[in-house]
Amino acid sequence: MTPFPFFLDWESNCQFAGLIVARDTGLFAAAGLDVQLVPPSENPETSTLDLVLGGGVCAGCMEDNLIVRAVLAGHAVKAIGATMQDTPMVLMTRPDRGIVSLADLPGRHVAMHQDGIHLLETVLDLHGIDRSRIETTVGGWSLDDLARGLVDAAQGYVTTEPHLLARRGITIDQVPVRHRDLHPWAQMMFAATAIIEAQHELLVRFLTACRAGWIVAMSDLASTAGLVAAVSDEHGDVAENQAILEAMVPLIAGDAGLGRAGAMDPERWRRNLATYARFGMIDRETSLREVVAELLP
Repeated sequence: MTPFPFFLDWESNCQFAGLIVARDTGLFAAAGLDVQLVPPSENPETSTLDLVLGGGVCAGCMEDNLIVRAVLAGHAVKAIGATMQDTPMVLMTRPDRGIVSLADLPGRHVAMHQDGIHLLETVLDLHGIDRSRIETTVGGWSLDDLARGLVDAAQGYVTTEPHLLARRGITIDQVPVRHRDLHPWAQMMFAATAIIEAQHELLVRFLTACRAGWIVAMSDLASTAGLVAAVSDEHGDVAENQAILEAMVPLIAGDAGLGRAGAMDPERWRRNLATYARFGMIDRETSLREVVAELLP
């Protein structure tokens, strides 16, 4: 059995349900892998990128644009698989603000994470929306400003954060942040280039087991909700987890269906990379081959 740490970019919750199922039902073990799902709280002072680069035979996940930026900064890593086919990133807004699309943002105050501001600005430019009329500030991981009405909209994940607000009696609307030419991936799996070259077959086994885990997870939401509740400090309520998983089914399946869970769309990657370069999100153009290792069909 080969030890294989997988470094998460967030704490254990439904966003990693397929991996939790693959671990806890023996799918990883059947592939000859002893997979440890390592949350960031176990290494709070070390980035996911540095953990993967220094972790030997391992992999991790983070936003696709962060992987691209790491590659262009000279780090030898590549994307290997998509945790979700559709991004869960949205703008969350209270219904009384009357924001139903990106076109409603001019004149409003929006809070974004530091690495999300440029993404939002680029999507607005692609849609022809005047971003100079939108007040954008850096918000942290707290939802307090949105809850207290200090901002009109805030970056969030459709998977878990609406439920965190619902616990506080707050209902929200969700506005997607994407365009055909910039459709980001969340929690893109990646590995060090040296490991991809030396352990190609092992990574294929890992990704294949991940796919099987997502198929099982999305096919029996009640059981999956219980498995997640047993390992999540933030989401221990089974019914809430099941509601989150129901919302995640289209994110995991995408247009291709659950049978291709984990696969990457090369053309979507190429469009994203071209947009990143065109709008200055990266400092030079790059190729698919430089950033992506296509290991699964």
